[in-house]
Amino acid sequence: MKNLVETVRSNFNPLFFQASLAAGGVALMAFNYLQFDVPHGQGLIRLSDITWPNLQGAQLPLYATLVAIMLVAVIVHSVLTIVFLRGLFSWLGNRQAVAGLVNDPFKNVTIFPVLGSLAMSANVLWAPLGFFVPWVASRLQSLMLPSLVFYGVLFVFLFFLEQKVLRVWFSGSLDTSKFNFVWLLDVFAFGLVALTGSGIAVTSQNQAIAAVASVATVATLVVGLSLLALKLFYLARNQIRAKRLPDAPVLPAFFLLVPIFCLFGLSLYRLPSPFLALFSLDIRGLSSFIISLAYAGAIAWAVFALVLLGNYLKNQFLKSPYSAPQWGLV
Repeated sequence: MKNLVETVRSNFNPLFFQASLAAGGVALMAFNYLQFDVPHGQGLIRLSDITWPNLQGAQLPLYATLVAIMLVAVIVHSVLTIVFLRGLFSWLGNRQAVAGLVNDPFKNVTIFPVLGSLAMSANVLWAPLGFFVPWVASRLQSLMLPSLVFYGVLFVFLFFLEQKVLRVWFSGSLDTSKFNFVWLLDVFAFGLVALTGSGIAVTSQNQAIAAVASVATVATLVVGLSLLALKLFYLARNQIRAKRLPDAPVLPAFFLLVPIFCLFGLSLYRLPSPFLALFSLDIRGLSSFIISLAYAGAIAWAVFALVLLGNYLKNQFLKSPYSAPQWGLV
């Protein structure tokens, strides 16, 4: 642990937050499986909802494994978040390093995993942590206002950083052919922040909190989806013109599209109820179609990426040195 803290402090990079983000995602995946597979009352599932003596067949080892994975992932996410935040605050004191990263059009998107990981922290607090800690689960509604404030901070910094990187991109002639799928890290952050906002919108019983979260989430989704469409156009054009795959270190970034599709799809799926109350719009008929389309797209892209990168995954992935884009696989 001491070595980790020293390494982060001396060689901090915002991409470190990809690790804490991945751990939070693993915790959330295990939680979601239990949420939909284990019978329980209204609201989010808790550990006490699992009647261990009544489990049959493969249920006991499956649920026990998922609970263990979730517990380890929550601990890892929490520890890494604390360690990386300490490194982040120390790094922010080095104005030259911060300015150098923000003003580099090919690297400035690597700052967005910070916001993405912190957005994931809110979801870990509500769901996986609440699964283990009854105090959190029983006071979920009282956490909605602090969560909205936290979401507001993420929202402001997300748009502030995006306008910073956009100004750098459009400040002069830029060779867009040099971009690869790592360029989608800001879109990934928009999806994670939208997921947090939509979670508040559908969970809060306070109409004012739900309304504010809904409007902010729509703004996040509109900008995020616009960026996704624009960047995919350039990335597809680059790939067609290049007629070859990028270098091995960035190949796993192809998989970033999988969680991006799922995040935007789930956020859009969650919004019809709050919007019905706010603007008397009936878009419930589209919600199932939207999430089905998003997950179908995610699955199709995952299969496509596995086939496209088959040689890399078989012959190079385990032998190649660590590179940050490899977190895209997680």
